[in-house]
Amino acid sequence: MGRTRASTSASTPQRVEFPYLKDAAGHYAPIVYLQVWTGNRWLYLQAYVDSGASWTIFHADVAQLLGINLSTLKRRYMSLGNGSRIPIFLQRVRVRFAGTEFTALAGFSDALKVGFNLLGRAGFFDRFMMCFNDRTRILTAIPVRRSVRSHQH
Repeated sequence: MGRTRASTSASTPQRVEFPYLKDAAGHYAPIVYLQVWTGNRWLYLQAYVDSGASWTIFHADVAQLLGINLSTLKRRYMSLGNGSRIPIFLQRVRVRFAGTEFTALAGFSDALKVGFNLLGRAGFFDRFMMCFNDRTRILTAIPVRRSVRSHQH
């Protein structure tokens, strides 16, 4: 679920390291654990961290586990790297990732045929700096401090 390295000071964001896991083909990949709130308990999921994905996409079965009725949501379409488009249903979900709990917009689809959930940019990459190190097979997530830009005159 990620190794946490202690911060050196109170102002230093806490970094969480996720060792790459093996995918179905036996290749190491940036696959992480996260939790999603079902309404009465936290559900552990794995997701492939994909900096090329605009949205986090879970298989439609996850929506059922979360008690989300996809037929009540608006259908949208997401383009894949191969040029095809798949229908997705967007819904805000409560998540825990890298020691932080927050609400993120996620998509659900039964047309995602890659065999795993995708953790995309929206809701995650604006909260964390994601550092992929394929040599050491470690993904490091570092919280990004949100601040108002100061204007200098």
